[in-house]
Amino acid sequence: MTSRDFCFWLQGFFEISNVAYLDASQTSVIKKHLDLVFYHEIDPSYSDDPRVQQQMNQIHNEPKPPKPVPFHPFAEGEPFPDKPIMRC
Repeated sequence: MTSRDFCFWLQGFFEISNVAYLDASQTSVIKKHLDLVFYHEIDPSYSDDPRVQQQMNQIHNEPKPPKPVPFHPFAEGEPFPDKPIMRC
C-alpha cells in the first residue's frame, strides 16, 4: 500500500465510521503504519539487505517518544486572554 493509498483509506475510515475518538492502541497502529508507508515514500527501493529490513522493523515495532508541541501564538488565553480566538 502506498502512502497515498493509506491516507485515502484513513480518510474513508473516518468519514464512514464517524468515530468520536481513537484509543491509544488505534492511534499507535495508525502512527506505525504512517511511519512505514512514508519510509517507503522516502526510500522506495526494496532490498534483501538485513540492515534495511532491521530498520524497517524498528520503524514499525519500536515505540517513539512523543514529539514536543511548539508554542502556538493563538493558544487559548495567549497572547490576549480577554479577546476571543478567531479561526478560519
